[in-house]
Amino acid sequence: MNIADKKSYLSLIEHKNFSIKKYKHQFVKSFLSLCEHYVKSSFTRDDKIKVAIIIYEHFFTNKSIDITSTLQHLTHYLKKKATTQALLSDLFFTFLSDYSQSHIQNLSTWSNINTITVAIDNFIKASQSITPVHRELVEDRIDIMPDDIAINFLESIRQQGNKIRVLNTYNGIPIEFSAKVVHTSATKVLIKAHALQNIAASFQGGIYILCESEFGSDLYANVKSRVFKKHDLLELSQFDQLSSVIHKRQTVRVYPEIKTNILINNFTATLFDISVGGAAVVSSRDFKLELYEVVTIKIPDILCGKILHLNAELIHVSRFETGFKYHFKLDLSAAVESDISKYLIQRQKEIVAELKEKLI
Repeated sequence: MNIADKKSYLSLIEHKNFSIKKYKHQFVKSFLSLCEHYVKSSFTRDDKIKVAIIIYEHFFTNKSIDITSTLQHLTHYLKKKATTQALLSDLFFTFLSDYSQSHIQNLSTWSNINTITVAIDNFIKASQSITPVHRELVEDRIDIMPDDIAINFLESIRQQGNKIRVLNTYNGIPIEFSAKVVHTSATKVLIKAHALQNIAASFQGGIYILCESEFGSDLYANVKSRVFKKHDLLELSQFDQLSSVIHKRQTVRVYPEIKTNILINNFTATLFDISVGGAAVVSSRDFKLELYEVVTIKIPDILCGKILHLNAELIHVSRFETGFKYHFKLDLSAAVESDISKYLIQRQKEIVAELKEKLI
């Protein structure tokens, strides 16, 4: 669908009771809701939001966006017997339902809906050529994979005497060490890992195996702690094949040691966690912010030793206890990024020290 095609219906969508820009938030929410039915749990929320935004921008804006790779990525995570076309049909049916409500007081514009519906049909038909309905070969290759494939691979690593790299997170800190495969069976693998890895994996309930270069993709496995011949080992089972690299992100996100109140557009909130790329804050009140709205944030000197002023973009809002959690993408100057980086390094040392104390 090129830009010339879009002009025939984009000019008809916008009217005094319906804003395309404001509908972006609802469109993303509708997509997330449908994903509960259509998409596997291994598809991360961040990836879902990215896909929804790209679909929105392709259909609702004049931007020239190639969504081929996006739809193929989405198809990669569909549940058995689900199709991209069915998901899109439900998504745009929800849009048409919302859009029709906006016309209740303006019946003269109802004729526009037919043109818009044709555009939706054409979009969904075009998506079918990108993501065919029949996906049997894809279905067997992704997400939950036959355990014996992963176990045979790890057994070959054991026989070669090589080690694997494993990854966990603890309070936002990546814990990554080498580990030795010591035994495999028909359904399980025992590995000898670093003592800190054992604790982090036990807290997380699973472990990432970084083996993309050897295996073709990284793996994720459920974890149980085991003692064998007086050695602390990790028992791995129920292997998943990972196509996303989100677990490898190097951005360290830490939790403040003490309660830190900040100002968002002069409203008080409590800092939940922070990284050089983003921050989450919690509050008992609804700030009535629009998704993707840019705000100013003031962080007191209790965090970095000096008061910080920065801009941030709201990317997600969720319920938290009796209030709300607001997730922001940060836009940092070089100086502020340096100050936050120094704080993250210091806080990371404190969290790792806390982890080490659990070894005692």
